[in-house]
Amino acid sequence: MATNTLLTSQVITNELLRRFKNNLGFAGAVSHTWDDKFAVTGAKIGYTLRLRDPVRFVAQVGPVLTPQNVTETNKVLTLTTQAVVGFSFSSADLTTSIDNFAARYLDSAAIALANKVDVDGITMAVQNTANMVGTPGTPITTLGPFWTAGETLDSNSAPMDGRRTFCFPPKTQTAALTAAQGLFQSSSQIARQYERGRMGVMGGFEWVMDQNNLNFTGGTSATVTVTTANQTGSSLAVAGTPINFVAGDVFTIPNVFGVNPVSGNPKVDLQHFVVTANATTSPISIYPPLQVTMPGATVSALPAAGAPLTILTPNTPLSPTALAFHEDAYVIGMAPLEVPKNIQFGANQQDPDTGCAIRMVSMYDIINDLFVTRCDVLYGWAATRPEWGCRVVS
Repeated sequence: MATNTLLTSQVITNELLRRFKNNLGFAGAVSHTWDDKFAVTGAKIGYTLRLRDPVRFVAQVGPVLTPQNVTETNKVLTLTTQAVVGFSFSSADLTTSIDNFAARYLDSAAIALANKVDVDGITMAVQNTANMVGTPGTPITTLGPFWTAGETLDSNSAPMDGRRTFCFPPKTQTAALTAAQGLFQSSSQIARQYERGRMGVMGGFEWVMDQNNLNFTGGTSATVTVTTANQTGSSLAVAGTPINFVAGDVFTIPNVFGVNPVSGNPKVDLQHFVVTANATTSPISIYPPLQVTMPGATVSALPAAGAPLTILTPNTPLSPTALAFHEDAYVIGMAPLEVPKNIQFGANQQDPDTGCAIRMVSMYDIINDLFVTRCDVLYGWAATRPEWGCRVVS
């Protein structure tokens, strides 16, 4: 039985953090490796961290060693967003149980903050993930697209280490459960499936429902062509009337096939490219970059001049989008914000296991006997290995 106690700012902030963490869907399944690099007491590095990509080498044949040049690349993780929820409570509310206080105030604040973090993360992932299976506007009726997503991760050398997740919106969840009737069994492994929307483990993935998954629609239906042959790098010069891409648009180019990232051998499927920023003029920003030389090759051949882009994300219809990914495909960074000096009520807290961090600060209103309160999270997202992710559209 809960007993009434005088709640302190640290007790309330600890409970707010716990409920925030438990409401994370997509953000709870990605890498948190870099969180502790931010806001380390006495050694703060600011708001930006460069994450090194794995170095790739080519195996040589024969006893003679030819040293290979080491080319290191990196991606940037920046704490760009501060999200806040505000409310007030009376001094009398501090004399209660933490469960009662949480039900009245903390639950809604934690849900709002967690949803904001999830929406930003899923948007970032969709806008940076080129791999895509399914057809926009065509309902999923079998498990085929889900297995193809797993195959896509396999062909891009994503580890099979128990850290793969399928994050899907409610509509896709219904399609998946209908297609999988008879496959999900009552067992201790999935007994917790309704606690946080997790549907258990199947096909090497942990299945997670997240209401924040995007309904995506592309930006263009015009004919767009490559302007110049043999382009390389992360931008592509194109021509079309009009050019109207949105971040997240996916396309292929004739005769430009993907390659195995380790061996460099061509695949049987055309390489998917994603437009990483809105564009109404040429060139457009793309991922992966065009490169035919090993190590680091992404394609079997460079585009020919005049080659037409096949747009896989038309500007209609609105398409529910699920994400299959390895934990290390995307990363979130969080840091506890400073608690201002000389305030009556405030604390910050960071979870040692996940790095999730939150701050709560209250200022006392003596006229109305209220603590006017704000709850903040500071965070940033990065797609560190988006080739280890795959969009499933319907």
